[in-house]
Amino acid sequence: MQLDRWHQIKDLFSSALEHPTAERSAFLDRSCGEDIELLAQVRSLLDAHESSLGFIERPAVERAGLAPALEPLNWQGRRLGNYRIISEIGRGGMSHVYKAARDDDQYYKEVAIKLLRPGLDTHSLLQRLRDERQMLAQLSHPNIAQLLDGGVTETGAPYIVMEYVEGQPIDAYCEERGLSITSRLDLVRTLCGAVHYVHQHLMVHGDLKGSNILVTRSGVVKLLDFGIAKLLNAASDPSHTMVNQVVALTPAYASPEQIRGEPITTASDVYSLGVLIYKLLTGTLPFEVPGELFGWEAAAAVGDRPPRLPSVAAAESNAPAYRRIARQLRGDLDAVVMKALSKEPEDRYGSAEHLAEELHRYQRGFPVHAHPPRPLYRTRKLVMRHKAATVAISLFAVAIVTGVVTTAWQAHVARMERARAERHLAEIRKLTNTYLRDVYGAAVNLPGATEVRKLLVENSLKHIAALEGEAQDSLDFKRELAQAYLRFGDVQGDYLGANIGDTEGAVQSYRRALRLREQVAEQSPTVTDLSDLLRSYISLSELLAAQSKLDEAIPLAESANAVGKRLVAMPDARSEDHRMAAAAQMLLGTDLSTVDLPRALATLRSAQETFERLLAEQPEDPGARRDMALIHSRIGFAHIRAEQYEPALEHYLKSSDYAEQLAQEYPADAAALRGAAFVGVNVGEAYNHLKQPDPALEKIQVALSRVEHLQRTDPANEQATLAIAYVLNHLGDSYLLKGQPETALIHLNRALQLVNEAPPAKPTDIAEIRMLPGMTNFRLGKAHSMLGEQHQRDAATFLQSSVMRLQDLTNDPVIGKDAQRLTDQARQLLQDVS
Repeated sequence: MQLDRWHQIKDLFSSALEHPTAERSAFLDRSCGEDIELLAQVRSLLDAHESSLGFIERPAVERAGLAPALEPLNWQGRRLGNYRIISEIGRGGMSHVYKAARDDDQYYKEVAIKLLRPGLDTHSLLQRLRDERQMLAQLSHPNIAQLLDGGVTETGAPYIVMEYVEGQPIDAYCEERGLSITSRLDLVRTLCGAVHYVHQHLMVHGDLKGSNILVTRSGVVKLLDFGIAKLLNAASDPSHTMVNQVVALTPAYASPEQIRGEPITTASDVYSLGVLIYKLLTGTLPFEVPGELFGWEAAAAVGDRPPRLPSVAAAESNAPAYRRIARQLRGDLDAVVMKALSKEPEDRYGSAEHLAEELHRYQRGFPVHAHPPRPLYRTRKLVMRHKAATVAISLFAVAIVTGVVTTAWQAHVARMERARAERHLAEIRKLTNTYLRDVYGAAVNLPGATEVRKLLVENSLKHIAALEGEAQDSLDFKRELAQAYLRFGDVQGDYLGANIGDTEGAVQSYRRALRLREQVAEQSPTVTDLSDLLRSYISLSELLAAQSKLDEAIPLAESANAVGKRLVAMPDARSEDHRMAAAAQMLLGTDLSTVDLPRALATLRSAQETFERLLAEQPEDPGARRDMALIHSRIGFAHIRAEQYEPALEHYLKSSDYAEQLAQEYPADAAALRGAAFVGVNVGEAYNHLKQPDPALEKIQVALSRVEHLQRTDPANEQATLAIAYVLNHLGDSYLLKGQPETALIHLNRALQLVNEAPPAKPTDIAEIRMLPGMTNFRLGKAHSMLGEQHQRDAATFLQSSVMRLQDLTNDPVIGKDAQRLTDQARQLLQDVS
């Protein structure tokens, strides 16, 4: 073929790449006119480009019959900068990859070097290689092939020097070793973590497939080839659309919107992950797209039809190994994979992280979100995990069902025998409350107890809601229902105790309890009913304040304080009523700490006086000592908000004295251990603010051992896991103050792993949970910045992530000041490391 003919083909090919996929056919028809041969050759190049298998597959020019005109230079033995080429390890449609070694006087290291194929040095393709190099420069992750260096050849073409990965494509690796389903899913979950990391840096990979994911001999996953990746225009488009259209893809792994040439999002990578899981579990692809098709033709070949279920594909496989596991794929794994492969992006998992979490739920035997949430399904999953826990739930279910049936019958009888019916209803309510208390209490320390509590709440709330309609004018019934709702709220989201992490559900339960108790107190303003009303005000206000909803929390605290004053003025008020009134003052003072410090401190000191008087009356009462621990902790918190660290430390130490006594006396009491742990962290935080890391470490390390014990007791409790990450953050902060960033990184990396494995923080979560991701990334960035020049890129990555996560919290009424302080420090450090 003549050289000028090749230049014509190359220029037309480059121009076609500048057009969106859907418009290329029309462009080529106009440009080629009657030259059918030219059209076929350019289409062949585009075909190979579209169906590319990464940078180590059969070159597009060979498929077009142009290989003789594009023979690569013989790079073996030649040098690029400080690197000597050893051998070619792969070639792709657009590039060659060589194994090389750095062999200057500094050190020896094997690397991979990626170069554009000769003759393809058009402006657009050169820019794509530069873009890929820039993207890789922003990424530093153990499961992503690392960019090491870069430069230009003697002809001015850019090249990329990357980490040399000696491994197999993930599908071949699994196939050769005959890995179990669990082992394959473990690899995918690791890969999801790397993909989520890419997405956090506002990029999509765009070409996830087996050959771009290598697994080393030691089982380490490495994600390769960002040649298609594009930055997300997150600032201007909240839907995360692409700045530019993707110009290459692998049809068998590409999402429907990607094949159609439409703007793609992170959901497109989730789809490709779904294809990969399908391949690893069945040995085949969900759709076999012919290699000669691309763009709209590939989309038409796939159509709107769904793929076969993975279990069906495995059962019909020619390989006995896949036929043997087909039964295990039915149900949950079928549902998970099909959700990832949904035709519409919004129907897939919201992120790669959510997909990883779903796979983890399957592996641990928990219900998956992709499966229809039928009660029978959830119960079956529970039975499979915990037979002992199932016994408790079964007893509870029997009691509830019996109670509901009997209640319905008695409601019918009540018209004739109202007094007798109410006596029976009281007995049923007593039985129900006993089960709520005893079954829940017995389940707290069972393995998987959090899931037991969650199932208990979900099923019980339905029955309680049904009973509410029977309350009518019965004050006793309303009192019992309110008490039940309050207990449910505690189980759902009492952030000071063990809970299932459903803070919004807890708010709704607390609101129902408050509404019922307001009705009761209006008709029966007795000491008992006012005291119950006060408890409901406190529970709801405290949780709303923890969610930073001070505009609701403070008025409720004011109402609680008013009820408390009314209560203690009554002649038959008890010591417990005085304690609850002081608790209302403590709550109001805490809520005011951010907005009115003088009034907050005055209110808190008034509560302190009451608690001190009650303790003097009953010095051995554990409840009185717990109140003293709480009030000193809240006063310390108020001083922390005002950056008054010495008085804060003084009160935190007093709080710690009381909390430690309780923890020593009640070593099996989870609430006592939890309280002592967090007071210990408070003391450590105050010491850190005063630049005294040694006494801080002493307190925080004890706190860490306690929260780890609580997490081992209830491993499914996500709040306990995040508590560990919270304590590790303060431990890392102490080591940073000591000038020991290497030790700090050990704890902070563990904290980051725990944060990344947990579900993403929600706007309704408590402030500490919403702050945790940004705070962790900030301290990781700070630690790397202290380690010298070779860690500056990692420092910048973590600091940028912290700014992205924290800036949305700077207007928060509770944690906004802290978020702004860390954001300002992160931006200053970014300037220092850039």
